[in-house]
Amino acid sequence: MPSHHTSNTEPASGTNRRRRRGVLLSLALVVGLLSAASSAQAREATTPDPAGGGSSAFDLYKVKVVNNAKGVRVTVRMKPVDWNAESTPVGEFRLLLDTNHKSAGAEFADEVGIPGDGGFRALKGSTAHRESWVTYPFPGTCGKTVRERYDLENGIVVVHVKPKKGCLYHPKYVRVNVRSIQSGYIDDSGYHTYTPARIDHLPYKNSFTPWVKYSRK
Repeated sequence: MPSHHTSNTEPASGTNRRRRRGVLLSLALVVGLLSAASSAQAREATTPDPAGGGSSAFDLYKVKVVNNAKGVRVTVRMKPVDWNAESTPVGEFRLLLDTNHKSAGAEFADEVGIPGDGGFRALKGSTAHRESWVTYPFPGTCGKTVRERYDLENGIVVVHVKPKKGCLYHPKYVRVNVRSIQSGYIDDSGYHTYTPARIDHLPYKNSFTPWVKYSRK
């Protein structure tokens, strides 16, 4: 931050006093904004794709993670898919959700084929626990707390896990990793494969977004 010096050989004029008052007000505003940002960071965080634009039809733009009284909500923004174009992209989407900062790796995944089927599932725990979290084709007890929205035409994917005791109930910290793969495309002449596939990670391969701490607000 630049320093502001006042000469001690000249009397402080009204102009100087107004200037100093303006500086103090500016500093107060900055501190207030930083405090607000820190407060917001506790319950939500948005992470842009550090790699920038890519060649994949499923290029990832950014992900927003919210962890509050309404549950854990993850919103992914990506390149919109034009299903009326001359070719249809083919691939898959995966979101890893880490809800335990004391345990290595993610606890949950949401995976779908594009175009195709898929859903939310638990990656750890007993067979009964994992079956409880399934959302496709029929939701289990905990799977019923999950809401998934795949609006690829508008480039939006939303996964919302509502709080429920015995399932996912207000985890202290959460973070995510998002991956999209375009393996090829289909046009009038058939299916064409990309070698290698066009893969996009957010933020990076084998890494996660910052932890988002739970907040009731």
